[in-house]
Amino acid sequence: MKKHLILGVWSLLAMVGTHAQSNLGNLAKDKLKNKSKTESAAPAEASPKNDSASGRSPMSRDAGGAKNSTVELDFDSEPFKAAVSWKSLLSEQSRYFNATNGEFKLNNLDVSFLPKKTKSGQDVKYESYNNPTPLLRMDVIDAATKEVKGTLYYGAAQTTPPFHNMSLIEKQGMPYSVKLTEGSYELHFWAGTTHFYTFPIRVEKLTNSDPYAPVSTFYHLKGAWEEWGYVDFGPDGHFIFNFYHTYQTTQVENAARWDVRKAYKYMVKVNRDGKMVGVHQLSSSSTEPQWGDIQADNCVWKKYDMTFHAYPPPSSGPNNRPFLLKDNLKDGEYTVEVFLKEEKTNKETNYKYAFTVKNGSIVPADKADRSKNTDMLQFLEQGRTRFYVERIN
Repeated sequence: MKKHLILGVWSLLAMVGTHAQSNLGNLAKDKLKNKSKTESAAPAEASPKNDSASGRSPMSRDAGGAKNSTVELDFDSEPFKAAVSWKSLLSEQSRYFNATNGEFKLNNLDVSFLPKKTKSGQDVKYESYNNPTPLLRMDVIDAATKEVKGTLYYGAAQTTPPFHNMSLIEKQGMPYSVKLTEGSYELHFWAGTTHFYTFPIRVEKLTNSDPYAPVSTFYHLKGAWEEWGYVDFGPDGHFIFNFYHTYQTTQVENAARWDVRKAYKYMVKVNRDGKMVGVHQLSSSSTEPQWGDIQADNCVWKKYDMTFHAYPPPSSGPNNRPFLLKDNLKDGEYTVEVFLKEEKTNKETNYKYAFTVKNGSIVPADKADRSKNTDMLQFLEQGRTRFYVERIN
Protein backbone atom coordinates (compact mmCIF):
# COMPACT_ATOMS: atom_id res chain seq x y z
CA MET A 1 0.00 0.00 0.00
CA LYS A 2 2.78 2.41 0.94
CA LYS A 3 4.65 1.47 -2.22
CA HIS A 4 1.63 2.27 -4.43
CA LEU A 5 1.17 5.63 -2.64
CA ILE A 6 4.79 6.67 -3.30
CA LEU A 7 4.51 5.71 -6.98
CA GLY A 8 1.33 7.78 -7.26
CA VAL A 9 3.01 10.85 -5.77
CA TRP A 10 5.97 10.56 -8.13
CA SER A 11 3.62 10.23 -11.12
CA LEU A 12 1.75 13.34 -10.03
CA LEU A 13 4.99 15.32 -9.63
CA ALA A 14 6.16 14.22 -13.08
CA MET A 15 2.92 15.43 -14.65
CA VAL A 16 3.19 18.81 -12.88
CA GLY A 17 6.80 19.21 -13.99
CA THR A 18 5.95 18.38 -17.60
CA HIS A 19 3.04 20.83 -17.57
CA ALA A 20 5.22 23.57 -16.07
CA GLN A 21 7.94 23.06 -18.66
CA SER A 22 5.30 23.17 -21.38
CA ASN A 23 3.95 26.49 -20.03
CA LEU A 24 7.45 27.97 -19.76
CA GLY A 25 8.15 26.93 -23.30
CA ASN A 26 4.96 28.59 -24.52
CA LEU A 27 5.79 31.78 -22.59
CA ALA A 28 9.26 31.88 -24.12
CA LYS A 29 7.78 31.43 -27.60
CA ASP A 30 5.28 34.24 -26.97
CA LYS A 31 8.09 36.49 -25.74
CA LEU A 32 10.17 35.77 -28.85
CA LYS A 33 7.16 36.51 -31.05
CA ASN A 34 6.56 39.84 -29.30
CA LYS A 35 10.24 40.72 -29.53
CA SER A 36 10.22 39.93 -33.24
CA LYS A 37 7.19 42.19 -33.76
CA THR A 38 8.83 45.03 -31.83
CA GLU A 39 12.08 44.79 -33.78
CA SER A 40 10.32 44.64 -37.13
CA ALA A 41 8.44 47.88 -36.29
CA ALA A 42 11.68 49.84 -35.92
CA PRO A 43 13.29 51.47 -39.01
CA ALA A 44 15.53 49.06 -40.88
CA GLU A 45 19.18 49.79 -40.22
CA ALA A 46 21.67 49.82 -43.05
CA SER A 47 25.02 48.10 -42.85
CA PRO A 48 27.52 49.95 -40.62
CA LYS A 49 29.53 52.76 -42.16
CA ASN A 50 32.82 54.02 -40.83
CA ASP A 51 32.55 57.18 -38.72
CA SER A 52 35.30 59.32 -40.21
CA ALA A 53 35.08 62.00 -37.49
CA SER A 54 35.71 59.62 -34.61
CA GLY A 55 37.53 56.77 -36.32
CA ARG A 56 35.10 54.17 -34.99
CA SER A 57 32.20 52.20 -36.40
CA PRO A 58 28.74 53.72 -35.78
CA MET A 59 27.76 50.41 -34.13
CA SER A 60 30.60 50.55 -31.59
CA ARG A 61 29.47 50.92 -27.99
CA ASP A 62 30.51 53.68 -25.66
CA ALA A 63 31.10 53.39 -21.91
CA GLY A 64 27.39 53.74 -21.23
CA GLY A 65 26.51 50.61 -23.21
CA ALA A 66 24.54 52.43 -25.93
CA LYS A 67 25.17 52.06 -29.65
CA ASN A 68 25.07 54.43 -32.59
CA SER A 69 22.37 54.29 -35.24
CA THR A 70 23.00 52.99 -38.76
CA VAL A 71 19.74 54.33 -40.25
CA GLU A 72 20.37 56.39 -43.40
CA LEU A 73 18.17 59.48 -43.43
CA ASP A 74 17.24 61.45 -46.54
CA PHE A 75 18.66 64.92 -45.82
CA ASP A 76 18.10 65.91 -49.46
CA SER A 77 14.34 65.77 -48.92
CA GLU A 78 14.44 68.96 -46.79
CA PRO A 79 14.72 72.48 -48.27
CA PHE A 80 17.71 73.33 -46.04
CA LYS A 81 20.42 71.48 -44.18
CA ALA A 82 19.54 70.61 -40.58
CA ALA A 83 21.02 72.86 -37.87
CA VAL A 84 20.75 73.33 -34.10
CA SER A 85 19.19 76.60 -32.95
CA TRP A 86 21.67 78.94 -31.27
CA LYS A 87 19.00 80.21 -28.91
CA SER A 88 18.79 76.75 -27.35
CA LEU A 89 22.51 75.98 -27.65
CA LEU A 90 23.39 79.10 -25.64
CA SER A 91 20.52 78.91 -23.15
CA GLU A 92 21.25 78.22 -19.49
CA GLN A 93 17.98 76.23 -19.42
CA SER A 94 19.41 73.77 -21.97
CA ARG A 95 22.87 73.47 -20.43
CA TYR A 96 24.32 71.80 -17.35
CA PHE A 97 27.98 72.46 -16.58
CA ASN A 98 29.55 71.89 -13.17
CA ALA A 99 32.53 74.21 -12.89
CA THR A 100 34.13 72.16 -10.10
CA ASN A 101 34.39 68.85 -11.95
CA GLY A 102 33.69 69.60 -15.63
CA GLU A 103 30.47 67.56 -15.85
CA PHE A 104 28.61 68.69 -18.98
CA LYS A 105 25.38 67.94 -20.83
CA LEU A 106 22.88 69.62 -23.15
CA ASN A 107 19.14 69.01 -23.16
CA ASN A 108 16.02 70.42 -24.86
CA LEU A 109 17.73 71.60 -28.03
CA ASP A 110 15.77 72.92 -30.99
CA VAL A 111 16.92 71.62 -34.36
CA SER A 112 15.63 72.69 -37.77
CA PHE A 113 14.93 70.64 -40.91
CA LEU A 114 15.49 67.11 -39.61
CA PRO A 115 14.63 64.62 -42.37
CA LYS A 116 11.14 63.14 -42.30
CA LYS A 117 12.10 60.15 -44.47
CA THR A 118 14.81 57.52 -44.61
CA LYS A 119 16.64 56.97 -47.87
CA SER A 120 14.49 53.87 -48.35
CA GLY A 121 11.34 56.01 -48.11
CA GLN A 122 10.17 55.10 -44.61
CA ASP A 123 8.68 57.72 -42.31
CA VAL A 124 11.06 58.78 -39.53
CA LYS A 125 9.96 58.93 -35.91
CA TYR A 126 12.54 60.47 -33.61
CA GLU A 127 10.83 59.74 -30.28
CA SER A 128 13.03 57.51 -28.12
CA TYR A 129 10.26 54.92 -27.56
CA ASN A 130 10.11 54.33 -31.31
CA ASN A 131 13.81 53.57 -31.58
CA PRO A 132 15.62 50.93 -29.48
CA THR A 133 18.76 52.48 -31.00
CA PRO A 134 18.40 56.31 -30.81
CA LEU A 135 18.55 58.14 -34.13
CA LEU A 136 20.11 61.29 -32.63
CA ARG A 137 23.34 61.73 -30.75
CA MET A 138 25.98 64.29 -29.79
CA ASP A 139 29.65 63.31 -29.85
CA VAL A 140 32.00 65.46 -27.77
CA ILE A 141 35.26 65.61 -29.72
CA ASP A 142 38.66 66.74 -28.44
CA ALA A 143 39.58 69.34 -31.09
CA ALA A 144 43.32 68.63 -30.75
CA THR A 145 43.34 64.81 -30.82
CA LYS A 146 39.95 64.18 -32.55
CA GLU A 147 39.23 61.67 -29.78
CA VAL A 148 35.60 61.11 -28.81
CA LYS A 149 35.41 62.09 -25.13
CA GLY A 150 31.81 60.98 -24.73
CA THR A 151 28.47 60.56 -26.48
CA LEU A 152 24.96 61.59 -25.42
CA TYR A 153 21.79 60.22 -27.05
CA TYR A 154 18.55 62.02 -27.83
CA GLY A 155 14.96 61.57 -28.86
CA ALA A 156 13.00 64.37 -30.54
CA ALA A 157 9.45 65.55 -31.02
CA GLN A 158 8.06 67.92 -33.65
CA THR A 159 7.30 71.41 -32.31
CA THR A 160 6.62 74.38 -34.59
CA PRO A 161 7.76 73.38 -38.09
CA PRO A 162 10.49 73.18 -39.22
CA PHE A 163 11.77 72.54 -35.68
CA HIS A 164 12.06 69.44 -33.52
CA ASN A 165 12.98 69.56 -29.84
CA MET A 166 15.79 67.16 -28.94
CA SER A 167 15.56 65.74 -25.42
CA LEU A 168 18.36 63.87 -23.69
CA ILE A 169 17.64 60.17 -23.10
CA GLU A 170 18.37 59.59 -19.42
CA LYS A 171 17.75 55.96 -18.59
CA GLN A 172 19.69 52.92 -17.46
CA GLY A 173 22.39 51.97 -19.93
CA MET A 174 22.61 55.46 -21.44
CA PRO A 175 25.35 58.01 -20.57
CA TYR A 176 23.86 61.18 -19.13
CA SER A 177 26.87 63.53 -19.07
CA VAL A 178 30.46 63.98 -20.28
CA LYS A 179 33.44 65.07 -18.19
CA LEU A 180 35.41 67.97 -19.71
CA THR A 181 38.85 69.25 -18.72
CA GLU A 182 40.92 72.15 -20.03
CA GLY A 183 41.00 72.33 -23.82
CA SER A 184 39.00 72.91 -27.01
CA TYR A 185 36.10 70.72 -28.07
CA GLU A 186 33.66 70.27 -30.92
CA LEU A 187 30.10 69.11 -30.35
CA HIS A 188 29.21 66.91 -33.33
CA PHE A 189 25.49 66.32 -33.82
CA TRP A 190 24.41 63.20 -35.70
CA ALA A 191 21.12 62.00 -37.17
CA GLY A 192 21.36 58.38 -38.22
CA THR A 193 24.66 57.98 -40.08
CA THR A 194 25.04 61.69 -40.91
CA HIS A 195 27.06 64.29 -39.00
CA PHE A 196 24.91 67.34 -39.65
CA TYR A 197 26.11 70.05 -37.24
CA THR A 198 29.18 71.22 -35.28
CA PHE A 199 29.37 73.62 -32.36
CA PRO A 200 32.79 74.56 -30.90
CA ILE A 201 33.40 75.26 -27.21
CA ARG A 202 36.44 75.77 -24.98
CA VAL A 203 37.16 75.01 -21.34
CA GLU A 204 39.55 77.17 -19.36
CA LYS A 205 41.11 75.89 -16.14
CA LEU A 206 41.33 78.18 -13.08
CA THR A 207 43.25 77.20 -9.95
CA ASN A 208 43.37 78.36 -6.35
CA SER A 209 46.78 77.85 -4.74
CA ASP A 210 45.40 78.21 -1.20
CA PRO A 211 45.68 74.73 0.43
CA TYR A 212 42.66 75.57 2.61
CA ALA A 213 40.42 76.50 -0.34
CA PRO A 214 37.24 74.34 -0.48
CA VAL A 215 37.70 74.07 -4.28
CA SER A 216 41.17 74.17 -5.80
CA THR A 217 40.26 73.80 -9.49
CA PHE A 218 37.52 75.41 -11.56
CA TYR A 219 36.57 74.86 -15.20
CA HIS A 220 35.13 77.80 -17.11
CA LEU A 221 33.10 77.21 -20.29
CA LYS A 222 33.79 79.62 -23.16
CA GLY A 223 32.57 80.11 -26.71
CA ALA A 224 29.84 81.96 -28.60
CA TRP A 225 28.40 83.43 -25.36
CA GLU A 226 31.25 85.93 -25.20
CA GLU A 227 31.20 86.71 -28.93
CA TRP A 228 27.52 87.21 -29.84
CA GLY A 229 24.28 88.83 -28.71
CA TYR A 230 20.98 88.99 -30.54
CA VAL A 231 18.06 91.27 -31.39
CA ASP A 232 14.43 90.21 -31.41
CA PHE A 233 11.14 92.06 -31.23
CA GLY A 234 8.22 91.96 -28.80
CA PRO A 235 4.57 91.35 -29.78
CA ASP A 236 4.06 95.09 -30.20
CA GLY A 237 7.28 95.61 -32.12
CA HIS A 238 9.48 96.58 -29.15
CA PHE A 239 13.21 96.41 -29.93
CA ILE A 240 14.77 93.88 -27.53
CA PHE A 241 18.49 93.24 -27.13
CA ASN A 242 19.92 90.07 -25.54
CA PHE A 243 23.48 89.53 -24.33
CA TYR A 244 25.32 86.89 -22.29
CA HIS A 245 27.48 87.48 -19.26
CA THR A 246 29.27 85.66 -16.45
CA TYR A 247 32.35 86.17 -14.31
CA GLN A 248 35.06 83.92 -12.88
CA THR A 249 36.44 83.53 -9.39
CA THR A 250 38.04 80.75 -7.34
CA GLN A 251 37.09 82.42 -4.05
CA VAL A 252 34.05 80.49 -2.83
CA GLU A 253 32.75 79.59 0.63
CA ASN A 254 32.17 75.89 -0.05
CA ALA A 255 32.09 73.37 -2.91
CA ALA A 256 28.28 73.30 -3.00
CA ARG A 257 28.00 77.05 -3.65
CA TRP A 258 30.60 77.57 -6.35
CA ASP A 259 28.13 79.60 -8.51
CA VAL A 260 28.16 82.52 -6.07
CA ARG A 261 26.54 85.70 -7.40
CA LYS A 262 28.02 89.12 -8.02
CA ALA A 263 26.04 92.40 -8.23
CA TYR A 264 26.49 94.84 -11.11
CA LYS A 265 25.19 98.19 -12.21
CA TYR A 266 24.48 98.26 -15.93
CA MET A 267 23.50 100.62 -18.73
CA VAL A 268 22.73 99.78 -22.38
CA LYS A 269 22.58 102.20 -25.32
CA VAL A 270 21.68 101.86 -29.01
CA ASN A 271 23.49 104.07 -31.53
CA ARG A 272 22.81 104.69 -35.21
CA ASP A 273 25.66 106.14 -37.29
CA GLY A 274 27.37 107.18 -34.06
CA LYS A 275 24.34 108.93 -32.53
CA MET A 276 22.36 107.51 -29.59
CA VAL A 277 18.80 106.57 -30.61
CA GLY A 278 17.80 104.34 -27.69
CA VAL A 279 18.59 103.71 -24.04
CA HIS A 280 17.39 100.93 -21.75
CA GLN A 281 16.46 102.99 -18.68
CA LEU A 282 15.46 106.61 -18.73
CA SER A 283 14.34 108.85 -15.91
CA SER A 284 10.76 110.10 -16.08
CA SER A 285 11.87 113.58 -15.04
CA SER A 286 15.07 114.08 -17.07
CA THR A 287 16.82 113.02 -20.26
CA GLU A 288 19.71 111.35 -18.44
CA PRO A 289 20.19 107.58 -19.01
CA GLN A 290 19.87 105.57 -15.80
CA TRP A 291 21.83 102.62 -14.36
CA GLY A 292 20.00 99.39 -13.57
CA ASP A 293 20.87 96.36 -11.42
CA ILE A 294 21.69 92.79 -12.43
CA GLN A 295 23.43 89.80 -10.87
CA ALA A 296 25.84 87.35 -12.50
CA ASP A 297 26.71 83.80 -11.41
CA ASN A 298 30.27 82.51 -11.18
CA CYS A 299 31.15 80.39 -14.26
CA VAL A 300 27.51 80.30 -15.47
CA TRP A 301 26.64 82.03 -18.74
CA LYS A 302 23.24 83.71 -18.40
CA LYS A 303 21.19 85.71 -20.88
CA TYR A 304 20.03 89.25 -20.12
CA ASP A 305 17.34 90.94 -22.24
CA MET A 306 15.97 94.47 -22.27
CA THR A 307 13.70 96.90 -24.10
CA PHE A 308 14.67 100.51 -24.88
CA HIS A 309 13.25 104.01 -24.78
CA ALA A 310 13.63 106.11 -27.93
CA TYR A 311 16.27 108.82 -27.53
CA PRO A 312 16.12 111.73 -27.28
CA PRO A 313 12.67 111.68 -25.67
CA PRO A 314 10.03 114.18 -26.78
CA SER A 315 10.50 117.56 -25.16
CA SER A 316 6.82 117.86 -24.18
CA GLY A 317 5.73 116.17 -20.97
CA PRO A 318 8.00 114.73 -18.25
CA ASN A 319 6.43 111.24 -18.46
CA ASN A 320 6.47 110.94 -22.24
CA ARG A 321 9.04 108.16 -22.77
CA PRO A 322 8.07 106.15 -25.88
CA PHE A 323 9.75 102.80 -26.55
CA LEU A 324 12.17 102.12 -29.38
CA LEU A 325 10.24 100.05 -31.92
CA LYS A 326 11.08 97.98 -34.98
CA ASP A 327 9.52 100.71 -37.12
CA ASN A 328 12.04 103.20 -35.69
CA LEU A 329 15.00 101.32 -37.20
CA LYS A 330 15.99 103.55 -40.10
CA ASP A 331 18.71 102.39 -42.45
CA GLY A 332 22.21 102.81 -41.08
CA GLU A 333 25.09 101.31 -39.08
CA TYR A 334 24.08 100.40 -35.53
CA THR A 335 25.95 99.55 -32.37
CA VAL A 336 24.65 98.34 -29.02
CA GLU A 337 26.87 99.23 -26.05
CA VAL A 338 26.59 97.36 -22.75
CA PHE A 339 28.26 99.00 -19.74
CA LEU A 340 28.77 96.89 -16.59
CA LYS A 341 30.12 98.15 -13.28
CA GLU A 342 30.85 95.85 -10.33
CA GLU A 343 29.05 97.22 -7.28
CA LYS A 344 31.82 96.45 -4.78
CA THR A 345 34.87 97.50 -6.81
CA ASN A 346 33.44 99.80 -9.52
CA LYS A 347 35.46 97.78 -12.06
CA GLU A 348 33.94 98.40 -15.49
CA THR A 349 33.35 96.05 -18.42
CA ASN A 350 32.10 97.13 -21.84
CA TYR A 351 30.56 94.99 -24.61
CA LYS A 352 29.96 96.49 -28.05
CA TYR A 353 27.92 94.79 -30.79
CA ALA A 354 27.36 95.92 -34.38
CA PHE A 355 24.74 95.37 -37.08
CA THR A 356 23.40 97.01 -40.23
CA VAL A 357 19.83 97.96 -41.11
CA LYS A 358 19.04 98.04 -44.83
CA ASN A 359 15.61 98.59 -46.40
CA GLY A 360 14.13 98.64 -42.90
CA SER A 361 15.46 95.17 -41.93
CA ILE A 362 18.47 93.94 -39.98
CA VAL A 363 21.03 92.42 -42.33
CA PRO A 364 21.82 88.85 -41.16
CA ALA A 365 25.41 88.07 -40.18
CA ASP A 366 27.28 86.12 -42.88
CA LYS A 367 27.33 83.10 -40.55
CA ALA A 368 23.51 83.18 -40.48
CA ASP A 369 23.10 83.76 -44.23
CA ARG A 370 22.84 80.52 -46.23
CA SER A 371 24.00 82.32 -49.38
CA LYS A 372 27.21 83.53 -47.68
CA ASN A 373 28.09 80.92 -45.04
CA THR A 374 30.98 78.80 -46.31
CA ASP A 375 30.75 76.13 -43.60
CA MET A 376 27.18 74.86 -43.29
CA LEU A 377 28.18 72.47 -40.49
CA GLN A 378 28.50 75.63 -38.38
CA PHE A 379 25.57 77.59 -39.80
CA LEU A 380 24.12 80.05 -37.28
CA GLU A 381 20.48 78.94 -37.05
CA GLN A 382 18.60 81.98 -35.74
CA GLY A 383 15.14 81.28 -37.12
CA ARG A 384 13.02 84.01 -38.71
CA THR A 385 12.51 86.36 -35.75
CA ARG A 386 15.97 86.64 -34.14
CA PHE A 387 19.07 88.40 -35.47
CA TYR A 388 22.42 87.46 -33.96
CA VAL A 389 24.91 90.34 -33.89
CA GLU A 390 28.62 89.99 -33.35
CA ARG A 391 30.63 91.64 -30.61
CA ILE A 392 33.30 93.96 -32.04
CA ASN A 393 35.47 94.80 -29.01
